[in-house]
Amino acid sequence: MRENVRVDETHETRPARVRRAPRIGVFIGLGAILGIVVTIAVTTSFPADPNVGMWATVAYMSLYGVTGGIVLGAIAALIADRVSRRRMQPVTVERGRVGERSEPAGETPVPEASEAPTAGATSPADEPVPGDPAENPGGGAADRT
Repeated sequence: MRENVRVDETHETRPARVRRAPRIGVFIGLGAILGIVVTIAVTTSFPADPNVGMWATVAYMSLYGVTGGIVLGAIAALIADRVSRRRMQPVTVERGRVGERSEPAGETPVPEASEAPTAGATSPADEPVPGDPAENPGGGAADRT
């Protein structure tokens, strides 16, 4: 069956630019972690209000600290992205595709005897499903007496 096999190869070469882009999510996550650490350090360095408590104050102030850390992390990511754009390297990229074609164009393959369907054979998809609306379009009215 493999006597008509031809190998098709296509190659394409074109210029491209490569750079190492920063992962912005990592910068934002590290900024949030740094924001909570700084918030805990600053809040615990002052005396706590006895009416509120230390950890309630830390939790409230962490809203500002985490938000500030996220903003600073995003700004650092944008700066790192801008720097990485300046360091782009020009390269030549080769793209290829290798594939097989077993029939010449215009001919349709003839299935072998083991692949051809036999006369009168049914598949499970051809059998009716009990309770199928296509089997009884009246919606079950024939079952009622």
